[in-house]
Amino acid sequence: MPDRPNVLFIMTDQHRGDALGIDPNCPRDEDGFPLVHTPNLNRFVERGAHFSRAYTPAPSSIPARRCLWTGQTPATNGCTNWTTAEWSFPHTLPGELSKAGYQTRLTGKTHSLPPRNHFGFDHIVLHAGLNGLDDDYSEWLAERSDGDFDEISHGCGRNSWDPRPSHLPEHLHPTNWTTNRALEFFEKRDPTRPFFHAVSYVRPHQPFDPPQTYWDQYIDREIPAPAVGDWAEETYRQHVPDVPATDAWCADLSPTTVHRARAGYYASVTHIDHQINRLLGKLRTTGELENTVVIFTADHGEMLGDHLLWRKTYAYEGSARVPLLVRFPDGMEPPTDERIDDPVGLEDVMPTVLDLAGAPIPETVEGRSLLPLIEGRSEWRECYHGEHGPIYHDENAMQYVVTDEHKYIWNSVTGEELLFDLAEDPDELSDESTNPAYEGTLSSLRDRLIGHLEDHPLDYTNGERLTPRVIDRPPV
Repeated sequence: MPDRPNVLFIMTDQHRGDALGIDPNCPRDEDGFPLVHTPNLNRFVERGAHFSRAYTPAPSSIPARRCLWTGQTPATNGCTNWTTAEWSFPHTLPGELSKAGYQTRLTGKTHSLPPRNHFGFDHIVLHAGLNGLDDDYSEWLAERSDGDFDEISHGCGRNSWDPRPSHLPEHLHPTNWTTNRALEFFEKRDPTRPFFHAVSYVRPHQPFDPPQTYWDQYIDREIPAPAVGDWAEETYRQHVPDVPATDAWCADLSPTTVHRARAGYYASVTHIDHQINRLLGKLRTTGELENTVVIFTADHGEMLGDHLLWRKTYAYEGSARVPLLVRFPDGMEPPTDERIDDPVGLEDVMPTVLDLAGAPIPETVEGRSLLPLIEGRSEWRECYHGEHGPIYHDENAMQYVVTDEHKYIWNSVTGEELLFDLAEDPDELSDESTNPAYEGTLSSLRDRLIGHLEDHPLDYTNGERLTPRVIDRPPV
């Protein structure tokens, strides 16, 4: 591989780890084939690796992205929950790459604060996907609509489970706009420097509003219903409203509504997959794909009704596990068809890219480069830790540790525990925390969480036991 390859970093928002055709837990259709159609992303493994146990350190946009761009854990960079604090970091991935001579550009969503904060990028073309913010996409669309319509004139909210096909022609959809602006960068970039181009799609985050063509691909198909464990009935049934708001975090919706929401969500994923093929096609045409590493991931997932839950911030697989694929250049002899089950996280992206670029990794970075793991020359972490403070309810905060087989979740407000055997129960239907057969696993993972929290600023442990704390819930 060249000493300084280009890096195309593709990111989606609210993308479940199993919403990828290549994923072993991808829902299956009536014939047993993967339901989610992502043929272009699936092919990454022909020249790279799929990380089947990739997780977000904090499953909501702002804290997850802070960890991604700094290589740090939520507690270190001061964001274990939703925050309005301005982004100001001594070291960021785009900043370090700029120092190393890379041309850095982000097209699409940042969720940085303030919204136009570049946090190290040379240039940003912004689609924020936020109400009340005039970004580059909304200004572009306003010029073409003469002010008659905007991105969400269809009436579906930014966090709504209520789906419908987009009212926009496909060429005006924000997913296509993001791709088109990215293609312009490839055409006009500085050819004397390698590039780091982050293409950050707002979808499949709500609204679940794919173009009609993609909606039609899923709406009449059999789609598996959400997974709801017995433990979830006990934990969340009390929070189910009789008449849920369209942005409800907890809701027991009709099978028809859930089917439509899931169809709209998976259709948005397929739409993005086809747009990614346009990006790869441009690089192939210009001859640059053979000198470009492509990385694909997301900031967090989406519950889609699993365990009576919607949206994110939870430790459960739908919310906390994300897709992570790496495709190496054609001129390199990488591992092929490799699935890596070791637990990895978003803070590992920064040191991985800097390692690829031959750039120094700052001491502030806590993540680890994935390259030794891909090449089979590294002992890896035995478990991964993530967390989130309370958002939708005063008591729904969590801490979790996950291995390649088990997950332990601790509610940091109530002290309640959950234990899942992911190898046998990937849908997390059965809580094993009171099962005597799992007593040793429960104790071991609890001790590992205590170890992770010993220096936590919120004093969750005295080093011997976990101590719940009541935490102020920020306004959202």
